Amino acid sequence: MGLRGHKTVMASSGLAVRFLVALIGPTYVAFPSHWVRGIVTPAEGGQERLVTWANASYERTDLARRLKSQAEDVTVETRIVLYANEQRSRSFAVDKVVGLIDVERALIQPLPAQFRGGERERLLGLFVEASYIALIANPFWVLELPSRTNVLDVFAIRVSERRPGEFDSRLRLPSGALEEASAMSAGSAR
Repeated sequence: MGLRGHKTVMASSGLAVRFLVALIGPTYVAFPSHWVRGIVTPAEGGQERLVTWANASYERTDLARRLKSQAEDVTVETRIVLYANEQRSRSFAVDKVVGLIDVERALIQPLPAQFRGGERERLLGLFVEASYIALIANPFWVLELPSRTNVLDVFAIRVSERRPGEFDSRLRLPSGALEEASAMSAGSAR
């Protein structure tokens, strides 16, 4: 998966949304990857209130607390996700980056009816992967912006526009992060 490999979950419509999937506590959370600006280690992020990377600043937020989830302690798998659009930027810790996945728009399911409270603002729906179920974070809520209707349609990409085997992630990572991800996928750790 993702940084450790890329995967596509397909049906038939040809529209998909690319997600960065991460673990926050025991929960798999998917973020539309178009707004992911980078992934850094906690050491690279520093201890300041702002994470500065590639000449841009990202205000820290405790996304685990905002999602009402219990994050694990910092480990070698912990990463800081840099998330932004043209209006606002945020950085937040995740316990582990699982990877990138393209999910057919038709395979994204709404939240079940028992979700009636604030989680409807925080989460857009879910999708089922072979080994997990991922909850989709509302990117406007993550950045503390007014939400929109049909949010996922903003991030939809036409899969048929890519050639078979082509991987054109909008996620641009510094070469050091890619090398680290490759080393981790081979089973080694720094």
